[in-house]
Amino acid sequence: MQQIILVLGWITVIAGVPDATLLTNRSFRGFKVIRALPQHMADVERIRGMMNQPIYDFWTEVILSKPVDIMVPPTYAEEIENNFVKEGIQFEILIQDIQRLIELERIPAKSVNDASEAHNMTWTEYHDLDVIYSFLDYLALNYSFVTTESIGTSFEGVDMRVAKVCKGGCGNKPSVWIDGGIHAREWISPATVTWMLRELVENDQDHPDLTEGLDWYFLPSHNPDGYAFSRTSNRMWRKTRSDLNSSEGCMGVDANRNWGFHWDEGGSRHDECSDLYLGPAAFSEIENVNVRNYVMKRKGDWVFYNTIHSYSQLVLLPWGYTEDLPVDYEEQYLYSVKAAQALAEVHGETYEVGCIPCMLYIASGNSVDWAYGEAGIKFSMSMELRDTGTNGFLLPPDQIIPTAEEVWAFHLTFLRDILETYSSKSFTPFL
Repeated sequence: MQQIILVLGWITVIAGVPDATLLTNRSFRGFKVIRALPQHMADVERIRGMMNQPIYDFWTEVILSKPVDIMVPPTYAEEIENNFVKEGIQFEILIQDIQRLIELERIPAKSVNDASEAHNMTWTEYHDLDVIYSFLDYLALNYSFVTTESIGTSFEGVDMRVAKVCKGGCGNKPSVWIDGGIHAREWISPATVTWMLRELVENDQDHPDLTEGLDWYFLPSHNPDGYAFSRTSNRMWRKTRSDLNSSEGCMGVDANRNWGFHWDEGGSRHDECSDLYLGPAAFSEIENVNVRNYVMKRKGDWVFYNTIHSYSQLVLLPWGYTEDLPVDYEEQYLYSVKAAQALAEVHGETYEVGCIPCMLYIASGNSVDWAYGEAGIKFSMSMELRDTGTNGFLLPPDQIIPTAEEVWAFHLTFLRDILETYSSKSFTPFL
C-alpha cells in the first residue's frame, strides 16, 4: 500500500498504512520513548493531535501537568523533538532505543534457585503460555487443594485456564479473583500473578489463614492470543487478536475498554487501529465474555477482585467512567493505603492510591468498574506495577521477583484485614 504523507501543522501524518504494516514482524531499533510534560491546555491539545497517527504509540494518556510517554519511530524522533522545542513543550528522552531494552529483557536474571525438575516455570525470565500452563498442571498434580479449569477459549481457540486454590472444595468461603495480562505487552503482570500463586500454595504453612479463610482464583493470562503475538511478532502489541474485518487490516480490541458497564462513556477510541479501540460493541471480545460468565456464575461469593497491569506503580479504585466516587470509596481507599504501605516496606517502592480518573483519566468500559458495579464485588481494583517509566513495559527479568514480593505483601495485608473485619460470606457493596 502506498504511503501518503501529509503535514498538518507540525504533525507529520502517514495515512493509509495499517497497523500490521507499521508494527508487525519488525525491529524496534532506534525507536525512542519521549516523555513530554504538558504545562498548558494548548500543549495537551497539540500532543493529543498526535494520537490519531499510528506511527506514535502512546504509553500513557495525555493529561495536563502529568508526564506522557510516547514511543516514536527513529525517522520522526528528531522532528517531534524540534517541534516540542519550538512550541515550548517540556520533554526528555526516557528510552533511547526500545530494541536494546527488548534484547536485555530476553536475558534471564541470575538464578535464585527457583527452578524445579517438575516444571520449567521460573521467575528469572518471562515465559510463554505453555510453560505457565505446565506450572498450573504441576500445582494441581502435587497439591490436593489446587485444581485447574478452562473458563473458555480465546478468539484463536486457546484455553483460558484458571488455577483454583480451595481447601475443602471451592464455593464454601469468600472468594478472591486475580487476573493478569489483559494487555498483551505487560509481561510483568502474568509473571507476578504466577509468582503469587506459587507463594500462596507452596508456602501455605507461612500464611494458612489465607487458604483456610478464602478461596482463590488466578487467571494468569486474560489475553492469551495477544500475549503470544507480543512474544513472537510485535513486542509492543496491547490488544486482543480478534479479526474486525477492518478495511485497513487492523486487528484486535483494547479488552479493558470493552466491558459492558458504562461502555463507551469516555477514555476509549472508535478508531479500529487505535490501541484504545473499544470494540464494535460491549463484550465483543470472547475473552471478556468468558471471564464475565465465570465470575457471574459465582456472584455473591466474591470479596476481592484485582486485575494486574503495568506500568506506573498505582493502585486504582472505582470508578473509571466518571469522576464521581462510590459511596464506600473511603473504606476502599483506607484498606488500599494500608496495604500499599506494607508493599513499600518490602523494597522501598511506593504505589499511589486513588480512583482511576484521580490518578489517570476517564476510562469507561474497564473491568474494575464492571466487577464493582455489575458483579457486586465490594473490593475491586487494578494495580499498575513497576516501574515509573525507566523501562516502561520492558521491565528487566531481575525485577520480576522483587515486584511480585511487594505486590504479594499488598495482598497479604489487604486480605488479612478483610478476614479480620468481615466474618460472613456476603460482601455486598454500598452502591
